[in-house]
Amino acid sequence: MENITKTFGPVKALTDVNLSVDRGEIHAICGENGAGKSTLMNVLSGVYPYGSYSGKITFDGKECKYHTINDSEADGIVIIHQELALSPFLSIAENIFIGNEQAKGGVIDWDKTRAEAKKLLDRVGLPEDPDTKVMDIGVGKQQLVEIAKALSKDVKLLILDEPTAGLDPRERVRFRNLISALADRRIILLSTHIVSDVEYIADEILMMREGKLIHTGNPEKIICPMQGKVWECHSDAAGAKALSRQHTIANLRREKDAVVLRVIAEHPPMPQARMLTPTLEDLYLYCFGEEQDDAHADRI
Repeated sequence: MENITKTFGPVKALTDVNLSVDRGEIHAICGENGAGKSTLMNVLSGVYPYGSYSGKITFDGKECKYHTINDSEADGIVIIHQELALSPFLSIAENIFIGNEQAKGGVIDWDKTRAEAKKLLDRVGLPEDPDTKVMDIGVGKQQLVEIAKALSKDVKLLILDEPTAGLDPRERVRFRNLISALADRRIILLSTHIVSDVEYIADEILMMREGKLIHTGNPEKIICPMQGKVWECHSDAAGAKALSRQHTIANLRREKDAVVLRVIAEHPPMPQARMLTPTLEDLYLYCFGEEQDDAHADRI
């Protein structure tokens, strides 16, 4: 993607975004709600058609001028939105092959539909009967049905918009492991504001703010500038309130009569502060921060 710019009336949702992805890699776009993550993915997948944005998209060596999702899917680009596009009253098998029916002579082959659906469910680790209605399975399993549906289309570039929203911790771990496995022969591009979900599986992290990419690199590289900016501080309640008014607090816990804070600051926030190893979440908070005010501090 080269110099992608997208506007909605007077509002610039994307400004000169450049993005290059490679097969066999996972690329994670991180940013707050409204940063432009979903807009970028909708441009790439044809939800926002060619001509409604400026810039150039190239995939598999050819320029892409998609006008619909069907155009991008024909090239192997499949998007799964946060709001899943499944019909709750249809079976898992019917959902997987809707619009891509296993038919011969205009007649759907239901035996083949179920058999092929079962193979796809096995690939994504979902031990469900293909005849089960989607309304009878949870959100985590529905997410897997969507991925099985993408695999049925011979996906080359899988786009996932906030894929772990609504999943419980165990489902999130299973999902991360599946994505890592699927990336072996494909490109995975996902957006999230839950940075812990991508810290250990992403080959490249892209931090996005106000429609622009502000930081890019592998997790180790992108975190490096945070060295010397993350501190552990032990304080009493009054001192903790003061620190909270002055700095971004990544974490806070109480130990007996003390308050232990993980503080993000350019310099040691107090003489006894201990330097900590930064994480991707620390970088996220450093980039996007949180508004510190008296009301926030008073809750400590």
